[in-house]
Amino acid sequence: MDRLPEEVILHILGFLKVPDIVHLQAVSSRYLALGRDNALWKTECFEDSRAESLRRRNMLLGMQDARIAELRNAVAALPGPDLTAWDVSQLRGSPQPRASNDPAAEARIQRARALANWEPGYPDERLDYYDEYVHRHAPVKVAWLHLPKAQASDKEEYREATGCATLDGEDGNVNHLVAPLDDGSICMWDVSNRSTSMAGGRGRLTAQSCPGLLTGTPPDDTEKSHIMMTETGAVECVSIDNVTRRGYFAVQRSLHEVDINTLQLVSTTHYPWPITALSEAKNTTPLTIGTNWTVHLHDPRDSASASPPPNTTNAELPNPSTTSTASSHATLAQPGPLSILHDPFPNPSIWLAGRFTSLLHYDRRFFPRLLNTLHSGARIASLASLPYPLIPQSLDLIRNPETGLSALVAARIAPGTTILAAAEYKGKGSLELYGLPRVQPYQNRQTASASKLLAVAPHGGRIVFSDGDGNLKWVERDGFSHVRTFNINEALPSGSGEGRQSATGEDQSAYGIWGSTAGEMPGQGDIVQKITPTHPVSASSTGTGAASGLGERQRQDVNQSNLLLWTGDGRLGVLGFGPGNPLGEDQWREEVDVAAESTEQRAKGDAERQYGMAMRRALERNADEVRFVRGLGMLM
Repeated sequence: MDRLPEEVILHILGFLKVPDIVHLQAVSSRYLALGRDNALWKTECFEDSRAESLRRRNMLLGMQDARIAELRNAVAALPGPDLTAWDVSQLRGSPQPRASNDPAAEARIQRARALANWEPGYPDERLDYYDEYVHRHAPVKVAWLHLPKAQASDKEEYREATGCATLDGEDGNVNHLVAPLDDGSICMWDVSNRSTSMAGGRGRLTAQSCPGLLTGTPPDDTEKSHIMMTETGAVECVSIDNVTRRGYFAVQRSLHEVDINTLQLVSTTHYPWPITALSEAKNTTPLTIGTNWTVHLHDPRDSASASPPPNTTNAELPNPSTTSTASSHATLAQPGPLSILHDPFPNPSIWLAGRFTSLLHYDRRFFPRLLNTLHSGARIASLASLPYPLIPQSLDLIRNPETGLSALVAARIAPGTTILAAAEYKGKGSLELYGLPRVQPYQNRQTASASKLLAVAPHGGRIVFSDGDGNLKWVERDGFSHVRTFNINEALPSGSGEGRQSATGEDQSAYGIWGSTAGEMPGQGDIVQKITPTHPVSASSTGTGAASGLGERQRQDVNQSNLLLWTGDGRLGVLGFGPGNPLGEDQWREEVDVAAESTEQRAKGDAERQYGMAMRRALERNADEVRFVRGLGMLM
């Protein structure tokens, strides 16, 4: 076996099942490299994809008897709200043009077309398909970061994160997570990846500033700090410059610049309206700031950008005729920007989206003049960028059999960028893809979600987004083909480990005369407000496993492209794939933390929880009885 050429071994591996291929990797370094061959795992990913299932379905439809096909067409002609145009065309089984009279050759040609149509990678992109297979099929695990406890409280309460941003390393991967807390402090966790020579960060809390740093209040006045930190409710309120290691934190109308190395306040800039969105921070690019009614460019290198506090009682729009160039701004016709995206293609562009129904496009060279708009019709909550062109729906080789493979290849190698948008349209979720330069946008408003979308990000060869029901959904890069779904409420911490009750703990007990449970009540679950990949997709993306080179001294472990999550309840977590903890924590650490808590503290916490649940059940039972008695006299 060891004397066989690699091509022969790879051909043999193609007949093995996935568990056998994984076990073979432990034999030797040679079989480790062969067992993670990119072409092998690309085929495995394709075999379980929706594109391959559609191809097999079309092949079976073509082999059916003519009488069954006639009956199928009759059923397809019946009216039904659940059938889309694509479903009707598939049920009718319209004849497909044949490339060969040989059935075996025809099957090979159609399979090659389906593979080319499904392939998520672009010609200049290196995707690790072993990681792709793990992310598509392995169990999802979430590890929650340990937040500091409330200092001025005798209860087991924990602070809440009011935002988050990442501090990246030289290789572009995320090393630290930086987040402001509701007491006005700043914390930093080490979330770096594991490698062959390093154990990784494991989510350790590495630094914490004093409370009140961002609010200017005394450290013991945490109640006032909590009100100030949570009043605006902005999601994109933190931005980190990885070169200068400066952080920018938006609190109400103030923008605070903080030195990440020392966690000390450097400067503060005030704006006439509450800040609702910040762009990414780069050393060579001014920071774009969105307020309720204006858009500003903030250059940290310009000392004139600092301004005195505005009049908080009578806020007025700045007068452009009396405003200097350093503080030039654009006035919005409608309030509510929620997300700002910097796109270098084809020029230094600024894309702004929010509660209005269009994407606003500014050119930094001609700011504050509005360049153009992209009408969406939906209210967009989050923007993200994929540094590859959007493939039009007209080039879909499965839906359009007359389309040639050469046209698809030409579209893939063309320069371009795709803007991803998570939005809400008429109460339902809308996943929208906009191609630059301009191509026909794609808006998935049918199968994205029954509730509004909150966040979106590219994740490997897929797109991940969150909705208002607590779901995380992965789809292919076409924005439609479903990959998998995970609900964040299935991974909430149980008991009082994080100072909150689990969605599957004691709160599930029945109460009231109707015997309902808390899990059936609306608004009982958590949601994901922001998604940040630890291995961002860039134009020079490479895999983290064997595709990165087995000969490197510090090769990263596979399956390290995790997701950093910030939830609506102020939790921070790391979502990974596989049976182990995404942070790599040992089981003994959790046992030591539990044993360190004294018996008196546990007894006190249990008594408080039982008393709270008893009072809640009593009040809810009383409310049920009042509603029941209220309707007894209606029939008299």
